[in-house]
Amino acid sequence: MAILAFIIRRKTLISMLFLGLTMLGYISYKKLPVELFPNVELPFLIVQVNTASEVDPRYLENQAIIPLEGAISTLQGIEKVESSADSRQGMIFISFTQNTNVKYAYIKLEQKVNALKSSLPSEFIVNILKVDTDQIASQFMTLQVLGEGGIDRIRSLTDQDIVNKLNNIDGIAGVEVFGGREKTVEIILDNEACEANGITPNSIQSILSQNSSQRTFVGHVKDGNQKLFVNVTAELNDIKNLQNLVVSEKGPLLLSDVSDVYFGVKEQTSLSRVNGQDAVSVQLSKDTQVNIIELSHRTKVVIDELNSSLALKGASISIQSNRAELMEKNIDQIINLALVGGLLAIFILWIFLKRPRLILTLALAIPVSVFTAFNLFYAFDISVNSLTLIGMALAIGMLLDNSVVVIENIYRHVGNRKLPRDAVILGTKEVSRSVTAATLTTITVFLPFVFSSNFLVKLIGTHIGVSIVSTLLVSLVVSLVLVPMMAHNAIKQSPDHDIASFKNTSIRNRLIQLYVILLKTCLRRPAVTVIGGVVVFFLTILISLLVSVNNLNEVEKTELNMYLTMPQGATMENTNLIVQSIEQKILQIDEQEKVLSRLNESNATISVQLAEDFGTINDATIEDIKNRLENIGKGFPDVDITLDERQASRAATGGGGASPMEGFERLLGIGTETESITIKGQDFGLMKTVARDLDMYVQNLSAVDNSSINISPNRPEAHIFFDQQLMSDQDITLANVVSSLNGFQKSFASGTKFKSGNQE
Repeated sequence: MAILAFIIRRKTLISMLFLGLTMLGYISYKKLPVELFPNVELPFLIVQVNTASEVDPRYLENQAIIPLEGAISTLQGIEKVESSADSRQGMIFISFTQNTNVKYAYIKLEQKVNALKSSLPSEFIVNILKVDTDQIASQFMTLQVLGEGGIDRIRSLTDQDIVNKLNNIDGIAGVEVFGGREKTVEIILDNEACEANGITPNSIQSILSQNSSQRTFVGHVKDGNQKLFVNVTAELNDIKNLQNLVVSEKGPLLLSDVSDVYFGVKEQTSLSRVNGQDAVSVQLSKDTQVNIIELSHRTKVVIDELNSSLALKGASISIQSNRAELMEKNIDQIINLALVGGLLAIFILWIFLKRPRLILTLALAIPVSVFTAFNLFYAFDISVNSLTLIGMALAIGMLLDNSVVVIENIYRHVGNRKLPRDAVILGTKEVSRSVTAATLTTITVFLPFVFSSNFLVKLIGTHIGVSIVSTLLVSLVVSLVLVPMMAHNAIKQSPDHDIASFKNTSIRNRLIQLYVILLKTCLRRPAVTVIGGVVVFFLTILISLLVSVNNLNEVEKTELNMYLTMPQGATMENTNLIVQSIEQKILQIDEQEKVLSRLNESNATISVQLAEDFGTINDATIEDIKNRLENIGKGFPDVDITLDERQASRAATGGGGASPMEGFERLLGIGTETESITIKGQDFGLMKTVARDLDMYVQNLSAVDNSSINISPNRPEAHIFFDQQLMSDQDITLANVVSSLNGFQKSFASGTKFKSGNQE
């Protein structure tokens, strides 16, 4: 009673309090990260083993993977350990139980790996990766650079005029360029001169490394009372600096005496094309915790500025894909649904109450509750994402329940000729326990989600639960504090005849009269009512099933991707020829608007963007176009071609090894409906035979669409067998042989930086 009396007397204080909380909530909303899905730390770690040169996968397994697995097995909370290895890299995926502290597990794993590193062969580089959902989807935008003058000119423009400006955008973590050839300094060795003077590529590399230190501390000198540090600085900024490097004391012998040094371009390792024409692709990655929608807007502004300057040079930038647009579209759709729900709720109130003051009082509860709830989002580090917005959209439908109950009871007392002050106090007090109990009951529903061991259930429960719980708690405070205060003010300003007519509202309203008639009929015939309810229930289920069966059409999208995995040992030239042949066939499809390709030696991706009105062209559907693309792929039996990215990644890694994304999908329970069979044993040949037998059996099952085996295909290689006795007599070790063989590479990067103007 005293609290309600205080609220009525201090209208200005209460109004300013809620106004301040609402404004603070708006500030919190602007500072919250915006994501499509919440960024969560996944309960697994990855140990990555890399090698500088190619090795036998079995050697990598025995010398690095197995020792690391032994150290990993001593960690607590491990659920499963999966390993894979190829000639360049080994991966160990460690899945933990749901209650494991991944940050603590990461520290313990780092300690064990660091203790083991010294005993591993020196050619192995071991890294530990901790993955979250934001890292999985860090690449948010792909650009295409087109222009005149050939692909090398476009690559040069991209490196000089585009990359640096994109890197300077706040929130951009990385800019990766594909296509064209990168400028470099070429050192072409004269084999005869090198052989005559005993100079090898390794010795040249060593000399370049020794002379590439731009800043080296050599000591200090005293100047009076000051101690000065002496640093030797040297930059390679002139071709003559390289040509005059001494490679042998005989003579002396300069680098220019045994090689030709000049500006050149690197060997092309990737290609990018748009509609069959060479282009340069630029892949942008974002920082973690950045607002991707705001970053997208900032990036588009910079792209517009770049296009203005590039137009004079005959080049332009187009956006191929932008993940932020999909995110913004989804979030806007959820917000629009919430707004429509709020407007419908206000409309229903108008039908029953038909009093602008009452409806305005209740309508204010929506923005006040929503924006005040964002303060709790900020406090609990909850981002604005699809899950939290869905929770708030659901909560909006319940926001007005408490306020309607409170204000209706207040006006009931007003209709009974109570004084405004007494009507507000009695009306609020009588229903305060009921609305509090109803709100707490709804909140309690979400408590079991927090204690769930299922990753997906806990994720949904946390984000949707926090959004609903915070909004409902604020709405409870609004209904018991703000609504009584505003109701008292509205009652005092209402005419007496308006207050008197409120008592008869429930009698004169036709909807209420129809409800009373229906209620009386149900009470007179309880058996018919129960049977009718059961019939309606099953009829609703039947209709929903019929609707779902009749709408099994695939969600239409305007972009389809073809993923190509080349046979082991494929060359860039061969891959390019195959991709060009596929492009020519795709360009003959009437529904396509743009065909974008990106390829390297081992794989390629062809994106087919459809016209907006593709459905009106030949009455084609998505399924029809996919069938045409699959038929095109069947014309190249030696290449593994699929429209499914997961299958493509499995083919590229040898049939389906584990990956962070697949592990995440398993945790969430989403993705394609797949099952895996693991075969364990010591005889690898026997295991391959069993795997092939199982694969043939599974493929014949009617319920299975396709299957694949996780066995890396044999790649072409040369074997060198040595005479151990002769090597021992000549004091030659395998390490000497490996070092010499590494010098026979066609080319290698020295790691030395050369500056020319503002380029490096």
